[in-house]
Amino acid sequence: MRIIRQKRMNLMTFSFSNSMLSACLHFHIIQNPKVKQLQQILQEISINICMMFNKKISELAKNRNAQIKWILETHFHADFVSGHRELQNLTGATIVYGPTAVANYPIKEGKDGELLPLGNVQIRIDHTPGHTMESSCFVLVHNGKDHSVYTGDTLFLGEVGRPDLAVKVGELTVEMLATYLYDSLRNKVMKLNDDVIVYPGHGAGSSCGKSIGAGKCCTIGMQKKNNYALQDISKEQFIQQVLTGMPKPPQYFFHDAKLNKSGPSDFSSILTQVQKALTFEQFMNYVKQGALILDTRPNIQEGVIKGAINVTFMSGLVNFVGSIIKPDTQLVIIGKDGEAKDSILRLLRIGYDNIFGYLEGGFEAYKNNGGELATKVQIVGVEELCNIDDNRDDHVFVDVRGIGELRETGFVKGAICIALPELEGNVDKIPRDKKLHIYCKSGWRAKIAMSILVRNGFESIMITQDGGFEDMWAKKLIERDQM
Repeated sequence: MRIIRQKRMNLMTFSFSNSMLSACLHFHIIQNPKVKQLQQILQEISINICMMFNKKISELAKNRNAQIKWILETHFHADFVSGHRELQNLTGATIVYGPTAVANYPIKEGKDGELLPLGNVQIRIDHTPGHTMESSCFVLVHNGKDHSVYTGDTLFLGEVGRPDLAVKVGELTVEMLATYLYDSLRNKVMKLNDDVIVYPGHGAGSSCGKSIGAGKCCTIGMQKKNNYALQDISKEQFIQQVLTGMPKPPQYFFHDAKLNKSGPSDFSSILTQVQKALTFEQFMNYVKQGALILDTRPNIQEGVIKGAINVTFMSGLVNFVGSIIKPDTQLVIIGKDGEAKDSILRLLRIGYDNIFGYLEGGFEAYKNNGGELATKVQIVGVEELCNIDDNRDDHVFVDVRGIGELRETGFVKGAICIALPELEGNVDKIPRDKKLHIYCKSGWRAKIAMSILVRNGFESIMITQDGGFEDMWAKKLIERDQM
């Protein structure tokens, strides 16, 4: 944990990071010595430290003889099950949403422009509909001057929030939401002074924006200069630019948004029920009853589990699971014991709680007990993956990257291009009488695609764990086509 002190405002910035998740949690605690209150601005809870964070922040307040008064939510999150109810139960703090928010639990519906006072520090609610209708930014005001803005999913670095998640048939279209977003950015965000610090709700790689830039904070001035959505463009141009190339949202987004509105179940009690070790017999009994094996091993060289979906523990587990597996799917987990338990914790954070447990002893126990393997799948190096010299007509490349990547870099000449989230519904487009050479950018998605195809009866498959298209092209191993 890193602490940065800014004496002028008595503002402490805590930064937690977890390289396993490639994610960071940033929040600010404002301490007022007079009333001994803490104000937490809750931006995005890193899924594997949510419980720890809630307990630690509660302990911090207790040790300082302070009270956590507010829990500020910029909107109903779609990419994880928020920990706000847990923190409320621990502290008694009030959960605050922006105007128009309706939840099935007690909240304070803030008013546009409302100031939440904390001595000489205030938090202003700026209603910025567009990503969702209740979306709001929280502005930290000190001595009458705007210091920083916590933009949630309204503004990211180099990008804006996607306006396609809160569509309501017959009421709200994606174009209407994009129009709201255009107005919010110009009427609220862009009117902030250039030196106001921007703390967005997500960073690069998040599915909550089309192409979010790297970094953790910036200034309004820099965003006005560099963010395409804040340029002098018409509303029509803005809508076209925001929606062009927008990928489909992961299917679990709508599931999680509903949970966050209705009030998620008690996380701790669910965790106790599902984070349990299973014997091989118990594990296979659940599989026979229809449970899907989720294999989280990062290296599958020692064997491919037939019928399992391999989503590497280190490769954005929740985003990939949320894109290809339905939230109500029954799951059993296989991986290293510690990683399997952590995988369950992460899955619970996106509302995937239909989990029976994990196989004690991991892959070794599975293999030693005669677990079935997909023996015709080959795990090879990049060079061998590209070798089709024996008979080219017997081979076909399958590219499972997204459309944006294909446009940017091109793809192997003659490849069948199907984005990973759409693969399950398009397996009929892939020939069963040829050897499949599956690739992506790094190898992570290729392994997932391989396991999907094995589940659908494909056998002769070749993948690499050592790289992807850019390596293939850089080494001049393939011919390239462009879109």
